Amino acid sequence: MKKLYYRPQKISSGSLLFLAALSVVVVVALRNAPSRWGTLELIAGSAMQIPDVEDRMLRASEQAAEAFDAIHCKRVVLGHRMLDIHDPANTGMVGPSMSLVTSLPGHLDAKLTSVNPNFAAVAMRLLIEAGVRPGDRIAIGCTGSFPALNIAVYSAAEAMDLRPVIISSAASSQFGANSPDLMWPDMEKMLYEQGILHLRSEMVSRGGFQDRAAGMSDDTRQILEASIDRSGLPLMDSASDDDAIERRMVVYSQAVEDETYAAYINVGGGDASVGGTVGNDVLGEGVIRPMGAFHPKNLLGLNRSDSAARNSNAATEEDPTGESTSTSATDCVATRFLASGVPVINMINAVKLAEQYGLPVAATEVIRPGQGGVYVIADTRRPLAIAGIVFILLSTLLVIRPPARLVDAAKKRGWFGDDAKAQPQWMV
Repeated sequence: MKKLYYRPQKISSGSLLFLAALSVVVVVALRNAPSRWGTLELIAGSAMQIPDVEDRMLRASEQAAEAFDAIHCKRVVLGHRMLDIHDPANTGMVGPSMSLVTSLPGHLDAKLTSVNPNFAAVAMRLLIEAGVRPGDRIAIGCTGSFPALNIAVYSAAEAMDLRPVIISSAASSQFGANSPDLMWPDMEKMLYEQGILHLRSEMVSRGGFQDRAAGMSDDTRQILEASIDRSGLPLMDSASDDDAIERRMVVYSQAVEDETYAAYINVGGGDASVGGTVGNDVLGEGVIRPMGAFHPKNLLGLNRSDSAARNSNAATEEDPTGESTSTSATDCVATRFLASGVPVINMINAVKLAEQYGLPVAATEVIRPGQGGVYVIADTRRPLAIAGIVFILLSTLLVIRPPARLVDAAKKRGWFGDDAKAQPQWMV
C-alpha cells in the first residue's frame, strides 16, 4: 500500500506572506554578511600548507609599493617628464609613449592597470594555484615592458621564500621601462642595491625581435647594451630565436643541477620566453598546466616555420581582448617547460587578471597595499548563500507539504480554523 501523507487543500495567504518575508530576510542577511571570516581563512590557508598566506601576500604588496616609490623618486632625480595623460596617478611606473629603445606598441590601459602593488598578491595566488609552496625552485622570464609586474613577481617570490632563477631582457614596449637612462636592468640593480628587492637576473638579453633587438638601429642596440653593462650582469647574446631559447634553457638547467622547477613564470611578451604575441594568445593569462595541446609530441616536434610565423606576427604587444590568433603553440621557453611537466604562470593581460582578482582597471589614483578582492582567500558569502537557498527551499517544502505529525498538532490547536475547505485532506 502506498504511503499516506497530508496536503492542505489550499495554501493560506499568511503562509505565502511568511515565505516572502523569510526570503527577503535571508537575502538582506546575505548582502550584509562579511565576506571574510578569520577562522575560515586560516583553515583555507592551512589546506594550502601556508597558514600565514594572507600575511605573506600583504608583505609582498608592501614591498612592491616601496619599490614603486623608489623608482618614482629616481625618475624625479633624472628629470623625467611624467605626463598626466599617460600617468594620471603620478606613479612614475609608466614610461614614455616612444623612445629609442621602444620595441613594440603597448596598451596604456594594461600598463596603468599593472601599476598596482596588490598584483604581488595576485602573483602569489597564481603560484599557490600552480602548486608552488614555500622553499620551491621556480624559473622567471621577464622583459622591460611591465616593470610593475616584474616587481610584483619578485616580491611574491621573496615573500614565499622561493628560490628563483631569473633571465630578463632590456627592451620594452610603449609605457614600460623604455626610458634609455632607466631601463629594467637599471631598475633591478637600483632596487637590489637599495635593499628593497633581494633578487637579480642571472643574465640579461637585449630583448625585442628574436630576443636580440633584430631590426633595431645600431644606436638602439648600443643603448640596450649600455643598460646591461650598467647593471653589471652578463649579456645573453644569441644568433636567432632558436638559439635564444636554447641558451635560456641551458641557464635554467645548469642553475638547478639535480633539482626540479615547481613553475615557470613569464612576464610580458618576450619572443624567446613565451613566443611573442602569438604565444601569449595561445597560452592566455594565469596558470597553464602541462596537458592537451602542450604534450611533448605537439611541442618539441614543431617545424621551424612556427618560429617564422611567430616572428611575422610579433608587431603588436598584447591583445586586451584576449582573443586567440593561432591554434597551435609556438616553440619557446614556456612551452618547453610545459612539455617537461612544469606548469607555467603567464603574467600577461593585466586587465583580465585585475578583473578576476577584484583589482581596479586603469586606476587614476595611487593604489595602496591591502586593497582588492585578491586577499579574500575563502569567501564566506558563497557557502552562506548556498545555506540560505537550502533554508528557503526547506521552508517552502514545509509550507506546501508539511509532515503529518505537524498537521495533526496544528489541527488540535485550531490553526486551520473551522472552515472545512481550509482543513488538510488525506492524499494517496
